[in-house]
Amino acid sequence: MTVQDQPAAAGKAAEKPLERYVRLLEAISGFPDGISPTTIAEMLGLPKATAYRLIRSLAEVGLVEMTAPPSAACRLGERLERLLFAGASDGWLRMVVRPVLAELAERTGEACFLARFGGGAVRSVEMVAPDNHLRPYILPGREITPYTGASAKAILAHMPPETVRAVVGPSFHRFTEATKPGPDALLTELAEARRSGIAYCVGEDVDGFAGIAVPILVPGQDVQLSLCVTGTIHALIQQKKAVIETELAAAAQRFAALLEHRARLPSAS
Repeated sequence: MTVQDQPAAAGKAAEKPLERYVRLLEAISGFPDGISPTTIAEMLGLPKATAYRLIRSLAEVGLVEMTAPPSAACRLGERLERLLFAGASDGWLRMVVRPVLAELAERTGEACFLARFGGGAVRSVEMVAPDNHLRPYILPGREITPYTGASAKAILAHMPPETVRAVVGPSFHRFTEATKPGPDALLTELAEARRSGIAYCVGEDVDGFAGIAVPILVPGQDVQLSLCVTGTIHALIQQKKAVIETELAAAAQRFAALLEHRARLPSAS
């Protein structure tokens, strides 16, 4: 090695402080049920005291959780899991939700879809419809009108009123006679949707069509997803309302359990 090479080699060998924290998080993420700080120190070749100090720093800001000694163990914290959950790709969500939607469509005989809030809007992510169903009008990637769509209402019901007002805007376009007249009427409906755990659209965006939706409630996560069944008012509201509500609630619980489990795995990001 020449004299000129020595500074570059020394710089490469000198590990940046942030790199140590990242390596710790990478190691911890591989053990969703927890791993001891001693084991992490051995894995990363760190002194035990250094590993404990770095882990405590991560725990102080909510990125890591630690149990008390003597059986101390650490795992990813809720704050980091919220970030991972919010950053999950639509492709990953489509893969996870499709079997749930397929079963829901089979049980209800109607088109079913997953909606997601992000970037100030609610959009459909994936849809499954029975083989003999007419072409659904809610296609993946479509933005849902926040003050008419049941899928959007199911999500907005769990947001503060000021956030709802920012999302829906100051004025409402009246698609049909059933469209809500303004934010106050919508907020009243959202309060009831939050209480009951279910949201509706009954001819508010398209005459003759309806939607019934429920939020996806994952412990420790903000509500940003919903499951929705869509079809005619006659089928959804007049014929199968109770059945659809029951099947939606069961499907939402199954999907939430999948998300809660997979969000703790390295492949979920």
